Amino acid sequence: MSMSVDEIRNVVLLFSNPSWSGVGTVASTVIRNITAISSKLTLSVRFDQNITVLSSKYASTTNGVIQGLLYVPDLSSDDPCMNETAPYVPKSAVRQKDLPPANYNLMALAPWVSGECARKYLVSAHTDPLRGLIFYKPGNSSESPPSAGSSDWDIQDDGKWKANSGFPVYAVSGMVGQQLMQQITLYSGNTSSVPFGHNLTTIYNLDSDDFVRVWTELVVTTQSNMLGIWVYFLIIVGVFFAIISTTSFLMHFVQAWRRVSLRRRVAAGDVNLEGMGIARLTVPAERIGEFPLFTYRYEPEPTTSPPASPASPRQAAATAGRSLSSNTKRSSRDPPDAILTTILTVGGPRHSEKGLNSPFAASTVATDYQPACEICLEPYQNRVTVIRELPCGHIFHPVCIDEFLQNNSSLCPLCKASMLPQGYSPKITNEMVRRERATRRLRDRVEVIDVEDNNDSDDATKRSRMHGWGGTIKRIWSRGVRAATTKTTTTTTTAAETELQPQPPPSMVPQSQQVPAPQLTSLQSERGKGVGRGSPTSLARKRMRELASDPQLDDGSSGLTKWQKIRKKAFPGF
Repeated sequence: MSMSVDEIRNVVLLFSNPSWSGVGTVASTVIRNITAISSKLTLSVRFDQNITVLSSKYASTTNGVIQGLLYVPDLSSDDPCMNETAPYVPKSAVRQKDLPPANYNLMALAPWVSGECARKYLVSAHTDPLRGLIFYKPGNSSESPPSAGSSDWDIQDDGKWKANSGFPVYAVSGMVGQQLMQQITLYSGNTSSVPFGHNLTTIYNLDSDDFVRVWTELVVTTQSNMLGIWVYFLIIVGVFFAIISTTSFLMHFVQAWRRVSLRRRVAAGDVNLEGMGIARLTVPAERIGEFPLFTYRYEPEPTTSPPASPASPRQAAATAGRSLSSNTKRSSRDPPDAILTTILTVGGPRHSEKGLNSPFAASTVATDYQPACEICLEPYQNRVTVIRELPCGHIFHPVCIDEFLQNNSSLCPLCKASMLPQGYSPKITNEMVRRERATRRLRDRVEVIDVEDNNDSDDATKRSRMHGWGGTIKRIWSRGVRAATTKTTTTTTTAAETELQPQPPPSMVPQSQQVPAPQLTSLQSERGKGVGRGSPTSLARKRMRELASDPQLDDGSSGLTKWQKIRKKAFPGF
């Protein structure tokens, strides 16, 4: 809030000398506004321009009139400022001793000739019942006085006098100050020496001891700083929105950088989004068309005596791999139109794609013997069934694996190796980045310590220590994965060990030891025995969903309120 002086008015008042009625009585004074009664016999002056508020503190009112008898504060006779201000303060100017002997409100007037003299005027006026003080720069200038912050009003105390004066301080132009000083000089004596004193005495029957003095009124108003408050409020709001916008921009920039980084790692094969449970992906149809087609053939080589069983699935895989090499050489001499009739014998898989040695590609030992499609569970028919081989070596019916890769998952149904092309990366979202970072932090908090068995320790040969907030979750997840992996590996390894053993011709096996041909189960019978189905059955599609295992991953916004979605969009990664 800022105060301003709209007008200075000077009037002449008549103060009768206080009369006494004896001991114990109070003096009574009659006051008359002579200017209001007869303006022709006294002065009436108004100043409404070029008034500066130097200090509005301690003002008796913020909207109204500040008034009092106008006078000049007293200085000691030996004070150097008396000589400095003498040209501007007449000796007949009204002083404290020239005022009525009552505690009337006072208004002081003084010239500002120097900072030191101004300070002494302030000190002198501080002991009087002052309502305000008016300074003026000596001279005939009619221009507005300098502002309150100007160095012209400095008294070498860093402006503290404005806060410690005890009364409001104003400034007028030099011309107005001289007029005010002249008026209080005219009305400083008794009734016989004031202007029109004889007329006043005749009209009002004045006593020679009565007082005729100048009464000054300052009309002040306080301007509301609502505009300044609104500006300040808008600045605060602007700064607030600037901080929010900057924060949002930085978070978007960081998330964009993280998306680019994740996209590069996915294209390089370092991160398997679906294998890590981050996002559900599918394989493009043109990519699936690149996987080779074969005619299934399984013909065990006859032998006169049953050979010894392989010592391990690894040995079986190695032996079968050699068989595949020889068959591959034979097939290279086939004509071009015999591609679809290429013979797939028992042996290691043909790794026609790069990148299968990534940490997300499972072991291919179980690819040595695959008698049936693991999606529809229908057995392959020798020299009849057309199969599609994946880069990992697993084989399936084309209609089964094509729909599975296009609609359900980008991973092999058995080993969970990624079937996406080298350098391919889907559209990376902020939710993918968040899940990948959470998974990476969870893995960093897991530490596995191998402890060797010795006489001083009763611990097991291996133990896992989970620590951090994700330890419990990781432990439960790891148990489930190990259990599923162990079950799958045991089943496939057992089948491989059994089927990889060369079987003797039926004629060499006693009839009592001959095993009857396997019979189709009800599930297989329902799927039918024919080859070249147009689309998988409903049971096969149900099996696809089971092999895909994880439910469809959402974008992370399901279950969020409207404001939470807005906050997540404005501050990604928060």
